[in-house]
Amino acid sequence: MFDNLRDLSDGSSLFEDPADAQYAAAPKGPQRRFLGLTPPQRFLLSLMLFASVVLIGLMCLLVTEKFWLG
Repeated sequence: MFDNLRDLSDGSSLFEDPADAQYAAAPKGPQRRFLGLTPPQRFLLSLMLFASVVLIGLMCLLVTEKFWLG
């Protein structure tokens, strides 16, 4: 089985270098955006959502008297 491996590798195209193979570039599809927003817009939206959650949480703590301002 391993006796003629060198002969097989010299004469066969099974063992080609990957550099020799030519790869076709993948076609680029349409760019999909989440909600049609750019990355800076998504970041600002996430900051605004975070601030809203923090403020609503603080208001709930103040209403239930679990937290006092001073």
